[in-house]
Amino acid sequence: MSQFVAKRLLGPFLIRRRQLEETQWLDKDKLRELQLKLLKRIISHSYDTVEFYRNLMQKQGLTKDFLKTLDDIKYLPVTTKQDVLAADDSMISDKYPRRTLRKARTGGSTGTPLIIYRNWASIGNEHAFVNRQWNWAGIEFCDRRAYLMSRVVAEPDCEEGKLYAYDAIMKDLILSTHHLSAQTAEQYASLLKKYEIKALIGYPSAISFLAKLCLQKGIKLKLKAVLTTSELLAEPMRKTIEEASGCQVFDFYGGAERVCYIHTCGHGSYHVIPEYGFTELIPVSDSEPNRCRVVSTGFWNKAMPLIRYDIGDIVIKSDKTCPCGRQFQVIESICGREGDIIKTPSGRQFGVTLVMQLLYVICGINGIAESQVVQDAIDHITIKYVPVQKIDEQQLRNFEHIIGKYLPGELKFDFEQVSAVEKTEAGKVRPLVSLLD
Repeated sequence: MSQFVAKRLLGPFLIRRRQLEETQWLDKDKLRELQLKLLKRIISHSYDTVEFYRNLMQKQGLTKDFLKTLDDIKYLPVTTKQDVLAADDSMISDKYPRRTLRKARTGGSTGTPLIIYRNWASIGNEHAFVNRQWNWAGIEFCDRRAYLMSRVVAEPDCEEGKLYAYDAIMKDLILSTHHLSAQTAEQYASLLKKYEIKALIGYPSAISFLAKLCLQKGIKLKLKAVLTTSELLAEPMRKTIEEASGCQVFDFYGGAERVCYIHTCGHGSYHVIPEYGFTELIPVSDSEPNRCRVVSTGFWNKAMPLIRYDIGDIVIKSDKTCPCGRQFQVIESICGREGDIIKTPSGRQFGVTLVMQLLYVICGINGIAESQVVQDAIDHITIKYVPVQKIDEQQLRNFEHIIGKYLPGELKFDFEQVSAVEKTEAGKVRPLVSLLD
């Protein structure tokens, strides 16, 4: 059994999977009891093993047992991404040897990179929660899935040959987002049929682009479900995907910080997942009480717990009760992950998450506080960045070399150091801006 399979299936995965089948039907009082239990556990663990939170609680005059009700969490201040960056290693639990931890990087919708350390057990738990979202979409554990995300399976300028990978053990088909174009769409659709794929998972920008091309060519994908994540799913995208696939789209929200999940049920409602973390929806202003910041405390990543962490995204909450029967908080819409699309002369398209993945995960650029990719011509982009520390010319040349290996040759790029990148009215960074008509 491969290491990847072991992380999915062993450890807490099977136990947590069975528990989640039961806890999703708890009433509100029982859910709050469960949340309080999990919240107390992560608070106590953080006090004992995480220097940053121990110092923070002591500064507030709190012991590790201060939490008596869920509302008591407000005795702690909100933690921002800038706080985590400044705290550095003091955010990491001293319970785990560093060599046993896995790294995850996020650029996110704010364009600010962050390294998250994860312990092995948290990964199994993560897959259990993801598996339940698959179940809500009607996807069984044995159903074959295809991923149209930022995983690289071929050189960016490669136009022929194998532009995919297939994991026969996990029954996963990996399609190259980097090579998605009018020329490859028919090949991708053929692969979905060849491997009898039941679920397509990926970025909305990529899947909707594939769906449009399939509709133009009269190709029906015939899937059981499409699951989108990491970018804003606009309604036109949803309609296009559903028309091409003949099935419902299930959009789900999460992040590398592992503090909050918002999943979609069969009735199309967004639900905040209460067993995953304690999420506070804090109104942006008194005049807009339903427009809220997402501030969450994750329950499962003990290597680097984040308490009252401001994700930086905005959602519209709802007071409705979903007919699915689950007593989870309903979200009307998710507002915080909008981004433009980069286009190339040959018609390829790159969404915001793919570009952030390229910069911060593949290239591992950790010395950048904020970034913004601006397309100023059909064959050129400018990568604007605000450094947290001096980046010398040799480092920039190394970054250019790596990025040049992943972007197609028809798309030229330059780096530009700036003191600040353009913000929206809400104070957020648009990570990807297109100046093309």
